[in-house]
Amino acid sequence: MNPLISQQAERLLEAGVAGNRTSHGAENNLHKIGLLLELDENNTFGMEDLLRDVTFDEAYEAVSHQLGNPPDREETPGRGCIDPARTAAGLVEAGERIRDVAGSGGRLIFATGHPGALLLYYLELARWAQELGGEVASAKARGLYAKGISLDWAGSVGTLGNGAGLFHTHSPDHMRDVLAELGHEVDLVVADHGFAGAAIAAGIPTVAVMDTNDPALAVVAGRGADVTVVPMDDNRPLNSYAAALAVLKGET
Repeated sequence: MNPLISQQAERLLEAGVAGNRTSHGAENNLHKIGLLLELDENNTFGMEDLLRDVTFDEAYEAVSHQLGNPPDREETPGRGCIDPARTAAGLVEAGERIRDVAGSGGRLIFATGHPGALLLYYLELARWAQELGGEVASAKARGLYAKGISLDWAGSVGTLGNGAGLFHTHSPDHMRDVLAELGHEVDLVVADHGFAGAAIAAGIPTVAVMDTNDPALAVVAGRGADVTVVPMDDNRPLNSYAAALAVLKGET
């Protein structure tokens, strides 16, 4: 293993965003693969057309490749495994893509369906992209989706809110609305869940965080979609992702 990747992997392992104590274990990971095979809209992230005829073996192998471990491997009961070296490699590639697009004055969108854990991570990435010379776009769309919840922006990061709190979502609808308003004139989307899936389905280059139970992202990556997958637990405390940011930005 590259000594630098090995060092970064240790950093991520200590932070708890990868390793053998992830938030989801074998039962949940395999259940989500089963839902994907049914093209369950909560697990396709808006990429149904890219996921036609997916089989269990294809999904299992795609997830195994991205995680560096089979989705049903458990070293700690009820907890899955993400090889931190795979996380480090994904973060390094993600950093290169953001740096290339932002450094050339490109247009980026940052958004998350996991604001309770990942909001600070995306806020810092958006700030970094702006420092590099990139245009970080947002949209005015605020249509209601359910129970008073609408698209909202925390700084330059798209998410869902109701004026009092921010919400977890797998839906692609919000990013579809953003892209419709912006005319799909976007060079890179950095996101997760349906925010990433809608961008991938629209053919926009994407960097996507993938937890162990997000098989759709692994499958479309395996099928050749223009996506850099960052396998990483998306349910850690906000400050846990400082290590991931350091690795992505190339900080020592």
